[in-house]
Amino acid sequence: MIKRYYIPATLFFLICTTTLVFAQKSVYTFPFENSYKLHPMETYINLDEISASYQTMGNLYTSETTGLDDEKVEHTSSMYISDVKVTDAYRFLKFYMEEQLVAPGEDTQGSVEMSIIYYNEKTRANVGTALNILTLGLGTLLGIPFATSITDVEVEATFFSEANSLIVIHRGIGRGKKLIGLYSLSTRMPHQRAVKNALEDLNTKIIADPKLVSEEIKASL
Repeated sequence: MIKRYYIPATLFFLICTTTLVFAQKSVYTFPFENSYKLHPMETYINLDEISASYQTMGNLYTSETTGLDDEKVEHTSSMYISDVKVTDAYRFLKFYMEEQLVAPGEDTQGSVEMSIIYYNEKTRANVGTALNILTLGLGTLLGIPFATSITDVEVEATFFSEANSLIVIHRGIGRGKKLIGLYSLSTRMPHQRAVKNALEDLNTKIIADPKLVSEEIKASL
């Protein structure tokens, strides 16, 4: 017979691990869908800006090779560190631009470049923190959350005309929260939520901008 005090711990474990599975669901979902899309444009993602925001780009390093006539040639490169959150962010931006923002077509007029210009993750104490202290850590073993994880993200979209002149820059901010426990340490889900919220905020500003949605201005790009 299963002892009764095992049941709460088992339930907490199942709930928390199930949450981790949900966090791995497809990133190709948004809380909004545009009924109107901007005219066809070239789309770009600023990977260097994203890497800097997530601090996944290491120091520059220089290597030297021998070219023609024994000429020394220097190559400068950057080292990137893999991060699942950066991968999610990239997929969000790419899917948003290509499926939600810009209409398909070969006759492109101008371009849009997107990036994430701010990312910050922090934790703060909550009621569960006090409970775990009062129970001398027993609450943690039972799955009681011991902190709240908060993720803040800011995305940026820069629009250029066909002549490569700047039209407008829009930014959107988003936040995601999650209770952190012994069996639910992953913060991928609140990060995805933060990026979604930021894109929704950004999308509202873009669709309401007459410089981007006006037929007369589009025709003159």
